[in-house]
Amino acid sequence: MTTSLQPDRLDPHPLDDAIGAALAGRHASFAFVDGGARRYPADVAPFASVGLTPSAADWEALTRLAPTGTVAMFVEPSFSPGDGWTAVHEIVLTQMTDDDVEVPDAPFAGARDLAEADAPEMLRLTSLTAPGPFEQRTVEFGGYRGVFSDEGRLLAMAGRRLSLGVAGSAGWTEVSAVCTDPEARGRGYARRIMLDVIRGIRADGDRAFLHVAEGNPARGLYESMGFVARTDLKVCVVGRA
Repeated sequence: MTTSLQPDRLDPHPLDDAIGAALAGRHASFAFVDGGARRYPADVAPFASVGLTPSAADWEALTRLAPTGTVAMFVEPSFSPGDGWTAVHEIVLTQMTDDDVEVPDAPFAGARDLAEADAPEMLRLTSLTAPGPFEQRTVEFGGYRGVFSDEGRLLAMAGRRLSLGVAGSAGWTEVSAVCTDPEARGRGYARRIMLDVIRGIRADGDRAFLHVAEGNPARGLYESMGFVARTDLKVCVVGRA
């Protein structure tokens, strides 16, 4: 368990409610909205937000947006669902930012951009490696890079997920779906593809961030790249009580 780095709610950071900020801004075209509640289409991502300090009305709005299914939220460790909702599953996370990451001048020649036509291979790889939620339309977030075998099998990939603008400063874009086929591990693909993704994020004027689950050995890779822990969170999957 990491040392708590919880943000000061008197001076909130844009990443404190990254899902809500993304859906209210750059990802508004994806958003289902009702009052203070927002969510992505289930075939894009399972995420929703009711803000940092949700009211009973916000939870009621989420009920209208997700009357029968479950949704996932990035929340503080002390979070508990509102009336009519229950926590189905929770995972402790650390949110990390790219404070000390340096990207090489040239892209990784062994990787290429991924597009919707690559979705079947992307779904196969994420099903095999379980890097986190990856749905039929997640590829629409864009910014994915991957390495293929000579036979056309996707061996490793990484891409972008949440993306939020910040007035007067650089925005933030999340690095996500970092995964490598077990048969291709040890070749350095994850690091090199991530650096490609981060290069693209910075070229767009943003900074990069990511989330890593407690106990995930990938955290060592991220720290070695220059990612720095910003705060402890949990991903909480909530459903109707």
